[in-house]
Amino acid sequence: MARDTEHGRAMTAQLTRRHGTLEEAIEAGIFALSAAGLPKGIRRQARAACEDFFYGRLSLPASYELGGPEEMPEGLELMPDPMYRALEDVVELVVDGDYEELRALSRDRLEVEDLRRRVEDDCPESLVLPPREIYRIEAITKSDDADTPGWAYFLELWTETGPARLHIEGEIEESGERFTATLSDILP
Repeated sequence: MARDTEHGRAMTAQLTRRHGTLEEAIEAGIFALSAAGLPKGIRRQARAACEDFFYGRLSLPASYELGGPEEMPEGLELMPDPMYRALEDVVELVVDGDYEELRALSRDRLEVEDLRRRVEDDCPESLVLPPREIYRIEAITKSDDADTPGWAYFLELWTETGPARLHIEGEIEESGERFTATLSDILP
């Protein structure tokens, strides 16, 4: 790691702090952003986003003790391969930053600049293809509406260290033995 870069300064500073609890990890992250020279306003936004995600969305207490990576919980079952491949194609476009293709998958409802901002600005970590195990039946919901047959999906995006703070939502339609995925949104 090049320590003279913004990322290098941040990582070096962050590693000097304790990470035993969730609160300490957030503090270490904010300290790292300061060491990297990010403005106070951005640091406040980052803290608010972290607290909203971990304390609000995940309902974790500040005293939550952090450990190493844990095994994925047992789920109902893996998605059928054709569905998995349709969703993996969407995730791959997000990971690769192919915003024009993502716009097309959204049926031109999402703008390229909005997609870029959501992925690159709202999620500072690099995204990777998630492990096959996360593509479980729980990520999809069969439509009850006869006018819109198919499935809705809600799938977490991943970084090298685990789930990212972003997820994708959309629909999967079946035609014969093929599945086609559309993209509704990319959200925290």
